[in-house]
Amino acid sequence: MTTKTLARSLDGFYAFLDRPLFMWTRPLLFLLLVPLAIGLTQPLWHVALTSPDHPDGLVLEVYAYTVKGGHDGEDLRAINALHQMIGMKTLDPGSMSGLDWLPFGFGILALFALRVAVLGNVRSLVDLSALVGYFAAFSLGHFIFKLHSFGHHLSIDAPARVPPFMPAIVGTQQIGEVTANASFGLGTYLVATFMIGVCVLSGFHLVRGRRSARREQVASVATA
Repeated sequence: MTTKTLARSLDGFYAFLDRPLFMWTRPLLFLLLVPLAIGLTQPLWHVALTSPDHPDGLVLEVYAYTVKGGHDGEDLRAINALHQMIGMKTLDPGSMSGLDWLPFGFGILALFALRVAVLGNVRSLVDLSALVGYFAAFSLGHFIFKLHSFGHHLSIDAPARVPPFMPAIVGTQQIGEVTANASFGLGTYLVATFMIGVCVLSGFHLVRGRRSARREQVASVATA
């Protein structure tokens, strides 16, 4: 491929980025906002703990805006008692303050998606998918960092000493006499539906844009 041909191909692709979205894309973007909105009200992460003192299990759920324990908060108090036994920090909304920007971040994504659905072109859809990818990677990375901090900053004065550990994000983990079973909550899957949907729409437009650029390149060569 010559330099001139490559330039024509890129010009055609860049021109496609400035075209309006396919009409069917706009209602799909509106529909994708539904799981995003519902996801904000559902737990993003869930962990169930069992121990000899709590054979029926204790439940902890992390939302985008708070931390909740099962049985009207009684489980959270019991979980914090277990944490104090091994020197972990107690869990409360304040302890997860590093995640309190999530509702604001989700709101920015929703507003940007609305703008793309109403006024956007292909370029703005690609920008939205890039923002979604960054938001997902940063949010997950920050959550992993918070869990790592909880498991590695243990008090040396704790009644029961355990070696520093990385709490499981997904799966079963044994910590002393406590068994933890962690999994992503419904909210994570709903938010992921929005994010994956945006990226799929963006990818489809990019593939169509590449094909359109090739057709225009062939047509320009034929008429040259």
